[in-house]
Amino acid sequence: MATRKQRQSQARAERRSKTMQALSLRASGATFRQIAAALGVSEPTAWRLVRQESESFIRESAAEVLELELTRLDRMLMGIWPAAINGDLQAIDRALKIEDMRAKLLGLYDRASQPDRLPPRGIEEGVVIIARDASQEDFIAGMRAIRGELPLPPSNGNGQSSS
Repeated sequence: MATRKQRQSQARAERRSKTMQALSLRASGATFRQIAAALGVSEPTAWRLVRQESESFIRESAAEVLELELTRLDRMLMGIWPAAINGDLQAIDRALKIEDMRAKLLGLYDRASQPDRLPPRGIEEGVVIIARDASQEDFIAGMRAIRGELPLPPSNGNGQSSS
């Protein structure tokens, strides 16, 4: 006799199989009525099988593209950062444009228009400040910490890292 876990696993596998069949049928031009008949399910179920998997695929693809774009922006910013922090006006302008694009991609402007979601003013825990004379390695580590790829450095209490 199958255990509950085995039955759940089997049910997931059957649903996954039906989903893949539904996607294949839809890709070949089948209507939802035809998909439902072929799989022995209702028309709304056929629609849900195709729709949920399609939405999942689109979300995953969008996340991959966003990650790629953010990485590209990071690399561009790293390339001009030394000139920007040393006062090169053209580099500063480019850095601001890169940061503007980053904010747009992350939807930060949308969040800023919602006052209840704005953080309190001032420096808080979780803010990374990168010193003007930071090495490229420190800058990269700071950017990766901001993106959540590395833990935030410990603070010495004045908003700067203690390292």
